[in-house]
Formats: sequence, structure tokens, C-alpha cells
Amino acid sequence: MNLGNWLVEQIVNEDSKIKNIVAIYPGRFQPMGAHHAKTYKWLKSKFKDAYVATSGKVELPKSPFSFAEKKKIVNSYGISKVIQVKSPYKADEILKKYDPETTAAVFVFGEKDAGRLTGGKFFSQWKGKAEIGYREGAYILAAPHISMNVPGYGEMSGTAIRKALGDKDLDKKQKTKIFKGIFGHTKNYDLITNKLEKLSEVIEGFCHYLDIPDLLKENLTGAHTVDDGPRGYWGNQKSWKKFGSYIQAHINKGMEVLNYLTGTEEFFDHKTEFKADMSGGPTGAVSYFPVGVPGAIAGTNRLADKKGRDAFKRWASWSKYIATSVGYEFVNYLGAELSATTNKKEPTKSPKPGTLMKESLLLEGGAYGHMSHPFDDRGLTFGDFKQIIDISLQGKLDLEQAPTEKTDGQNLFITWNKGLKAARNGGDIKKGGVDSKAIASKFAGRGNIEKAFNYAMNDLSKAIGSINDKQKEKIFDGGNNWVNMEIMWPASSNVVSYDAPNLQFHNVLQYKDGSAVGAVNGGARVLAGMIKQVDANVQKNFSIIGPQFLKVNPHQDYSAKKPYFITKLNTLMSKYNMSDSNTFAEYHQAYWEEFVSKKIGNVNNTIKIGLVKRWAFSDKSFRLNKKTIADEKILEKVINIDKQKHEGQVKKNMLPFEKLFFELGVEVLKNVEGYLAANPDKAVQNIRKQVKSAISVVRKGGDIKKINRLSQQLSKLNSIGGMKAIVPSEGLVFVYKGKTYKLTGAFAPINQITGMIYF
Repeated sequence: MNLGNWLVEQIVNEDSKIKNIVAIYPGRFQPMGAHHAKTYKWLKSKFKDAYVATSGKVELPKSPFSFAEKKKIVNSYGISKVIQVKSPYKADEILKKYDPETTAAVFVFGEKDAGRLTGGKFFSQWKGKAEIGYREGAYILAAPHISMNVPGYGEMSGTAIRKALGDKDLDKKQKTKIFKGIFGHTKNYDLITNKLEKLSEVIEGFCHYLDIPDLLKENLTGAHTVDDGPRGYWGNQKSWKKFGSYIQAHINKGMEVLNYLTGTEEFFDHKTEFKADMSGGPTGAVSYFPVGVPGAIAGTNRLADKKGRDAFKRWASWSKYIATSVGYEFVNYLGAELSATTNKKEPTKSPKPGTLMKESLLLEGGAYGHMSHPFDDRGLTFGDFKQIIDISLQGKLDLEQAPTEKTDGQNLFITWNKGLKAARNGGDIKKGGVDSKAIASKFAGRGNIEKAFNYAMNDLSKAIGSINDKQKEKIFDGGNNWVNMEIMWPASSNVVSYDAPNLQFHNVLQYKDGSAVGAVNGGARVLAGMIKQVDANVQKNFSIIGPQFLKVNPHQDYSAKKPYFITKLNTLMSKYNMSDSNTFAEYHQAYWEEFVSKKIGNVNNTIKIGLVKRWAFSDKSFRLNKKTIADEKILEKVINIDKQKHEGQVKKNMLPFEKLFFELGVEVLKNVEGYLAANPDKAVQNIRKQVKSAISVVRKGGDIKKINRLSQQLSKLNSIGGMKAIVPSEGLVFVYKGKTYKLTGAFAPINQITGMIYF
């Protein structure tokens, strides 16, 4: 049979550049049932090289098995070619072994998934002949539906298998019979049944044993954080030992859960091993307080020395990250957030006054999940800018939260209040959102854009409608919380082309009177998980996904790039004698103080403060009349200047900072792994084509305004590396001091250039 298939492949591809065909069967396989095994064997009968591709991700309750465990189960069917991959639907770990020009990739899916994926530019239907290598695209092959039943639990699926074999009420005889019906044998019986029974036993036992909110409330009243040891609580060993009974009865119960969550596999890979030549390593900092030689970077002191409250904040944020990684989100899901309420108001810290003013100015920007660039946040200090530069180049943007991809789709905000509601702007949010009919009306007659929004509203309504009311309330709070999301419909792509239709959740924001007032920590990921848990993540037109986490690698030339960017920033700071403690708002303020002095002359401080507020910060509370400015000549001069648009000057002041951070973004983004685009090289080529086409169209059009705008954007693009700076993504999103920021590199000028011919 295999020889016959091989001969057919050779005849079919005789005139083709394709010499090999690799068939891939991707999936979670939690666990692989006999119906999966039959699908693989069907695939193997058609292609010589056939693999099972699956990840090592363990995520309760739907993905309890580690890769090692899944491999053992798959092997029991006589299937040896099972490979661990980061993304089963890309399978880079398999394909990288083959020549991308002469090797075609065929992915096998069920009919529903196969039909959904062919809507993009990367995947196409397999028609029996390979014409392109996997670098250019891949093929989709729909497998025949193999229907098998789990007696008493419905058609065989991962959910049905886990439910049946995790049922502790079944006796061993009954369960063995069901097991054999599922797998065709009794191999790995203990491995699978113990795992699935434990899934409910451990977690349910923990939940019933302890009052989670009460336990967390008790801990939150103390001054200690998650990784404090015995010396943080007890004065000596004797008092510690007396506490042993409590530890045994309470803490060990929690450790059972954490042990189950983490399994036997390592879940952090720090790549800190020293090689034979003593290269590699060292580990990152073990403390945010001064270590080693003061003022020097040595030993484990990989960051600048920190002291006091600053050091504590850094340590506390890292501790929170570690806690979240090993299961605190699970505890929070159980209702721990109920224990975190307090009536105490947080103290507010006023911004520093300007160098010439004794009154502080209103600062805003960078709050609660709004994805602004660092230079958009006037409340950041220049010390903050330097810290962001440093951690970006070190690949340490995950100190507070793992960085995610900023995708380039159609943006939409959604909530749930007696049904799905959507918003495209602040006005929509303030009035509680609009329904599907209003969205359909808004985009009527706009071709693929209309389809993208209508299909998205239909799929979102079904998916979110599938989760229970308690879960909806947890995420949406009766319509007060809004999900910031992206619609990625290949046919309506913007700058970056994606290969499959996805609805991606970015974050969840709390709103009051149309303005963001807070964020739901991890809300986007939790909502995506809820939908996936009820098998509603794959809808008719879209797949629903959470934030796409990225791996940011350290810059290979960190020792040169850090002083390069810091020197640039110091040069900008020196213009107005700014120190690391000065805010970006004070920089703007200093410019406008100088502007007022040059253009208006010597006026009293009240007038100077009022004019700077109007022109630098768009605060019109200072009225321009004889009551505020008695001198008629000065008043006339002020009114004439006031008629001018000052936004342009603000942009001009920001331009050098903009270029600096765009250039930084270029350096960081080229060291990133995990972009959503299935074929990054092809995505970059497409973007370059779009840019070249837009440049040609604008120049031929002869519109002087457009040509001038084009020149400005090309200047920005060329200053940060030109076409070589392009990556297959809009950029990344990271959290710094609790606020959300983005690094976009070349995307901003590219978006402006391509937008000239489309909008």
C-alpha cells in the first residue's frame, strides 16, 4: 500500500518542484481516542510522511495531560511519529527539518475546521497535487467523519472521554469496559483514569475543604506577600514548628492543587546553563535590592541598584507574576476577588510642578489598558523611559505580565447585558452599546468589512451565549465591563495579512460614564478559556482566541544598544535640563513656558500658567478677556496665537521621542517569537508590496498635501531602518507599573502610508 502511494505521488508531482509531502494531524488530543487513531491511519494510507502534532500545554480542566503522557497514549495505537510543537496548526518543529522550497505541507482537519481555514491566503484545499512549498502556503485536507459512541455519554470526543473516565461513581468493571470501547485496548488504564479522577477529586476536595474568600481575606490583612518564608512570619524555629498542624491541615491541601497544576514537567525554561567553555548563563536577579558591588552590574545584580520602596515594588510585582503562573488565577476564579474589597481610598500623588510654575498641571494618558505608546503618557518620568529601554532590550518586558501581540484587525468593544452589545467609540459605550442590527446598518454596503462585522457579531453572540450567567456576570458585570477585541477577517485585512479568521480578545476594561476606570486582570484570557471550555471557541466563521503571548528574546547587542538609546534620550532631556525624576509633561510644559516668554514677553505667573495650560494641555479654563489679561496689546497678541492650532506643535515636540521609541520597537520586535501570522516571511513581503504600491499611487496622483504627508512618513520610516524594519505584526503590548503600553516599530508610519490610498 505504502509503495503504491509513493509511486502515485511521484507520478503526480513528476513535473513539480515539490519532492516531498509532509502530512500533519494537529490537535490537543486530551486524550487521543480510537476515532483519532483511525483518522491518523487513514492519513497514513494517503501519505508516506505523516505526523501527529500536539503541544505540551496543560490547562485545566480541558487539557490535563502533559505531552509525555499524550505521547504514551498515542504510541499505544502503534503511532510513533508524534511531535511536540508550540502551535499544532503551524508545526514549525516538524517542518523545519524539510526544505521549504521542495516540501509541501498538508494539514488534516475535520470538515468544519477545514472549511473555516480555507478562507485565508495561506491555506488552500488539497486537490491531489502539490504545487507550492510550505514557506508559501499549506494545504488543508478534510478527513472523513468517524463516528464512535461512549456508552451513556454520547458521541466520542475529548469532553465525553474525560467525563466518562473521570466519573468516580462507576465501578472498575464498568469503567474498564468503557475504556476498552474508547481506546480499543486497556493499555495506560491507570495513567488515564487516575489522572481524570484526580482532576475532580483534588480540586473539588480543595474547594470544599476551605472557604477560599475567607482564607484569602485572612492573608490579605497581613503585610506579607506570596514568597515570604517562615522568618517572615515567625520569630524563631520553635514558634514555626508549633504551626505545623495548621500547615498540614491547610497549606498542604493547596499544594495538592498546585502540584496537580504543574505536573511533572518543567514549565519555566530560563536557558541559564553554563557550557563547557563557561559561556552561557548567568541567572537573572534573585533580588531587587542592592547586591554585590554597589553601583556595578555584577553577579546576580542584573538591573540597576534599587532601594527602599522602589525595590519593594519591583519585588512585589515579580512575586505576583510567579504566583499567577502557578495557580493563583485558579484561586481567584473560585471567588477570591470577593475578599479584596476595601473602603479605604488610595492616596493620590500630585505631579511635580514645572520649573517656572508653582502650580501643578493636569496629567493624563496611559491608564487602564489603553494601548498608548510610552511617549503618549505624560505622567511617565525620564527615569521610566530609561527603564523601559533597558528591560525591552534585555527581553524582560514580562516582569509584570507576559507581553502580547498587538494585532492589526478591525477593532471592536463588546459587552453582555441581556444580549451582546458592541461599541466602536466612547459614545457607544456611554449609551450601553448597540446591537447586531445597528452594527449591520453601520457597515452596510462596505463589502468584506460588512461581512467581517456581521459574521463577528453572530459568532460572538453564540459563543458568549454558551457560557453560564455567573460567568457572564464575572466578566461583564451587567454591561459595565467591556472587552477590547480585534476582528481578523483575511478578506478585509489592513496592513498585516492573517491566514485564518480569528476573533481575538485583548483585555477587559471597567467603564463608568463612558470612561475607563479600571481593568479586569486576566479577563480576556479567562473569557477565552470559558468559551473554549464549553467547546464554543470554533464558530461558523471565526475561531475565538485570547491574547497571543509573545517571547521577547534579549537583544544580541545589548551592551551597545542600551547606551545608544540612553544617549539619544539624554540629549533630548538636556534641551530643557530635565533629570530622570522629571515627567514628560514637565518637558512639554518647559517648551510652552519658553514659548510664552518669547512670543508674549514678560507677564505675571498667573497668565503664564493659564496660557501654558491652554496651549500645552488643551485646558481652556483660563479665559482670554480683559479680566484675566488687562493689557490690551498683550490680550490681542494672545488671542491671535490662540486661534492657531497647537496640536501640530505638540506633535512636533513629541516627534524625536516618537522616532526614538519606534526605533527601539524595531530592535525589540525583530527578536520576538510567536507572531500570529502563520507565514511571517510572506506577511512581511505583502506589507512591503503594499508600501511600494502606496508610494507609487500617491506620487502619481499629484496631490501636494498627500505628497508632503508621504514625505513626512517616509522620513520616519527611513530614520528607523526603512523596509528592513518591517515585522509581520503591528507590535507588542506590555505592562509597566500597572499601565498598558505598546511598542510598534515601523507599523505606525507604514499604516499612515498605506492609509493614504485606502481612506
